[in-house]
Amino acid sequence: MAGNYVGPGATGGNKYIKSLEEYQGLFKKAKPGQLCGDVSPDYLYYYQNAVPKILDEINAQVPIIIVLRNPIDRAYSNYLMQVRERREELTFEDALESEAERISAHWVWDWCYVDIGLYAEQVKAYMDNFDRVLVLLFEEDIVTGQATNKILDFLNLESLPQSLSNVHANRSGYPKNWLLHRMTMGVLLDELIVRKVKNVIKMTPLFPGAKRIYGKIREMNLKKVDMAPQTRQMLKEKFQDDVDLLAEYTGLPVYEFWKDFQ
Repeated sequence: MAGNYVGPGATGGNKYIKSLEEYQGLFKKAKPGQLCGDVSPDYLYYYQNAVPKILDEINAQVPIIIVLRNPIDRAYSNYLMQVRERREELTFEDALESEAERISAHWVWDWCYVDIGLYAEQVKAYMDNFDRVLVLLFEEDIVTGQATNKILDFLNLESLPQSLSNVHANRSGYPKNWLLHRMTMGVLLDELIVRKVKNVIKMTPLFPGAKRIYGKIREMNLKKVDMAPQTRQMLKEKFQDDVDLLAEYTGLPVYEFWKDFQ
């Protein structure tokens, strides 16, 4: 859900699909009979725009899958991702203080560290308007590997004989070595050149191996720093009422898996 965003990363937020035909074109490489999905986390946050648009363009029968993470952990992970991408320059605490100002200035959605995690009304909007909605908890389903067969069952597909192994992708954190980080992010080189080289490598058998090595180098150079206890307590207080509402609306075992809110 895009439009006229400002701030770091706004360029991507302002690129959006403008018609149903253009949207359907995203799946043109699908094989006959192949099921396709759209992974767009911002649909949840921008539910007031997304829900009526989906209903208008498709219908209430489209299956909706929502994955929720402890909003405190989600907020911090979101922040660390912005640090990793060399966009966020404030401390976590200062960034939280700046959130209202950033929202007011119309920064793109992934700067809304707290606001994104106010799930209750977001989820309720989908549950109220769509006939098929599956809501999963990251800690209960993704971390344990249970999500795969829950999703397959939800889509009326045959379950897998055994669970798939989990792969932790898109890790975030503070870079240990900023020079190495800048090199792996391609900042020291012209972006156009980097993109052209990457596109050439993609066409060779070397790409899968090179991608794995590149990913490992990036991950090894990231360190996770624990959130300050007082900050965690402050976020608990911000989210508590919304988590209570979410539990009421969905019946999800949020208190069991989100220990902060017990």
